[in-house]
Amino acid sequence: MQKQALALTALALLAACTTNRFEADVTRFHMTQPGLRGSIYLEPLEKTAAGTLEFQNYASAVNAELAEHGFSLASGREGAEYVGVLAYGQTTREGVGGGSPVTIGIGGGTFGKNVGVGLGTSFGIGEKKTKETAINMLALKIERASDKSVLWEGRAVAEAGSTTRYGPLAAAMPALADALLRDFPGTSGQTVTYKSQ
Repeated sequence: MQKQALALTALALLAACTTNRFEADVTRFHMTQPGLRGSIYLEPLEKTAAGTLEFQNYASAVNAELAEHGFSLASGREGAEYVGVLAYGQTTREGVGGGSPVTIGIGGGTFGKNVGVGLGTSFGIGEKKTKETAINMLALKIERASDKSVLWEGRAVAEAGSTTRYGPLAAAMPALADALLRDFPGTSGQTVTYKSQ
């Protein structure tokens, strides 16, 4: 009986650790830019989100991480050396099995003035289930303000139980921003898994 109780306690502790742990898959594409830093202005991919409290909160989390890598926040496009385009979103799926319903179109490889780079998201829509997994996503594209050439772009995707610490997108955003910009600029074309508590 005592052994069963200990085993159940251990499982409960393990479950508690698992639900509060953050893990994100991060993929980045860029030309080698060792000195990429300067003033940057962030704007949402979805223009209707500009000025919303949600965007301001998410942009603040990203700006905090960018500041650690030598970027400074610009108050507007005018005078900014770079423009950062932010995309973010959440979808859910029932249970813990199956592949992620998130599809992210993000350009990579070679950058240049004549190369189109896409940054977008596609999320499945459906009724919320009692047991569901939240898939949270943050993507950032950094363009040179003078000619709109793309210098760096990346995305971070993380899964968590909808009712756990990192389930809500707002709660996961600081950790997503940290993962996305950790080791900036990162290795181009490689997906890295970052973990944090």
